[in-house]
Amino acid sequence: MKRMDRLSLAGIAFALCFSLVAGLAGIAVSKEKEKAEDSARKYGLGQVVAERLLDAYGLLEEEKYDEALAIIDGLAKRRRLKDPERAQIHRFRAYIHVSREQNDLAIAEFEKSLALHAMEPAAEQVMLYSMAQIYTGEGQFDRALDVIDRWFAAEENPKADAWFLKAMILVQQEKFAEAAAPVSRAIELSPQPKESWLTLYGVVFSQLKDYAKVEVALERLVELAPGKPQYWVQLAAVQHHLGQDDEALATMQIARQAGLIQGDKEIRQLASLLFLRQQPFECAKVMEQSMAAGQVQADAEAYRLLSSCFVAARESEKALAPLAKGGELAADGDMYVMLGQMYLQREEHGPAIEALENALAKARPEQRGSIHLMLGIAKLGDEQLDAAEQSFKMAVDDAKAGRAAESYLKFLESKRSLAAQPRLASSATGG
Repeated sequence: MKRMDRLSLAGIAFALCFSLVAGLAGIAVSKEKEKAEDSARKYGLGQVVAERLLDAYGLLEEEKYDEALAIIDGLAKRRRLKDPERAQIHRFRAYIHVSREQNDLAIAEFEKSLALHAMEPAAEQVMLYSMAQIYTGEGQFDRALDVIDRWFAAEENPKADAWFLKAMILVQQEKFAEAAAPVSRAIELSPQPKESWLTLYGVVFSQLKDYAKVEVALERLVELAPGKPQYWVQLAAVQHHLGQDDEALATMQIARQAGLIQGDKEIRQLASLLFLRQQPFECAKVMEQSMAAGQVQADAEAYRLLSSCFVAARESEKALAPLAKGGELAADGDMYVMLGQMYLQREEHGPAIEALENALAKARPEQRGSIHLMLGIAKLGDEQLDAAEQSFKMAVDDAKAGRAAESYLKFLESKRSLAAQPRLASSATGG
């Protein structure tokens, strides 16, 4: 995980430092001695220490870190400091280090402050929470989890942010089952969950293969950030996985109409859903237009999908060209086989022979017998009897095609016998 950026850490520092001296802020505003004394007494601080802490806080707000630290270091040298004063000094020094991104030094100061057990529980909770955030930002997730668990043990009413922080730490440790409860609690406690929270919720339950909950998260993400295509695409994929193909198709079509479906992968996903939902004309239209516009790469799989759409739409004539192009690009010979079969059905034996010979060059061993059989049939139809015989003989030993090949060889033999009978009769009569 990336380090927390400087502004984020500084924000933690300022916000939490303010809680250090919230009661002391009245000193600067009112300049009333009695109010200053009351505030100092509340935090267990002497008047001088309280006033100097307030001065340091003002410098911290102005990002004058060296000057603020000089005041704190000066206070630390005072004799007869009380434990609450020492605790506040360590705590304040920690926030200065946080603001300067000196996180190791900050953690050490927090620990020194906590070790004194001289502050109110609420103040100690703030420090623990800050430490958990720092460890998380530093990628020290084991320590972060230990600290946030200490925080939870003492917290009566954890807020949504804390549950989210714990869930995020657990996800970084790949403890997805343990993260399910805190991330769910974070969502429950938030009337309007943040985008990052819903995303984390989806990640957790995706890892747990609870796709119904992933669907819920993505539906809310689509509502929250309708201009982000990835949420529409992911929602459609989850709906398809759940067998909700009509909903998946509707999701993709809405996104397409909004101009959000522009990428190669997403367009193929839409076309595949159209094909599955028996809308082959629309499938072919989407693929043709997208390939022509360069949105979908014209590779073997694109041609395979396009040809399948045409075949399903009973537009076999239009399927021939993409099958030929796809067959040329594909590593296997499957599309050439389909092309050869289509030419055979059309009784176009010459193109069938060409396609099947191309298929044979790329065929897997288990396919070769069947392809030889089809080649024999094409050659037989083209009256290439000797060549057909050779192809059938190549198929005879094949487990699937062998019996059919033997039948065709017998047919060839009878065909030749019939062709020879007129010649024999002519010879017998002296013709």
